[in-house]
Amino acid sequence: MMKSALGYCGLSDIEVEQKSTGEIVKGKAEYEVVINNTCICTQYNIHLDCNGFNTVVSIDPTKFRKIDDYQCSVNNEDPVFTEAPIVFKYAWDIMFDLKPIYSTIACS
Repeated sequence: MMKSALGYCGLSDIEVEQKSTGEIVKGKAEYEVVINNTCICTQYNIHLDCNGFNTVVSIDPTKFRKIDDYQCSVNNEDPVFTEAPIVFKYAWDIMFDLKPIYSTIACS
């Protein structure tokens, strides 16, 4: 359910959904990540907690990249608009718990 522009947007409006693709890549399970902003307001400069994140496949760094050992940026820190999700895949032994930890909200 989308919030109105009059409602408050926050980190809880950044949804991070992951699922196994069922594929094995370089001996590792492949996962698909979908990051969506469910608030009508734009959110940008989105950072996720990605402590320990690793992958054996390349990820487009404009979609998702490590800033340091604990944080990753989403969409090159550009806006993530409502219903325009950022999608990427990675492959590793485990599914990482990617949680939003920071964003800037822009409502007009």
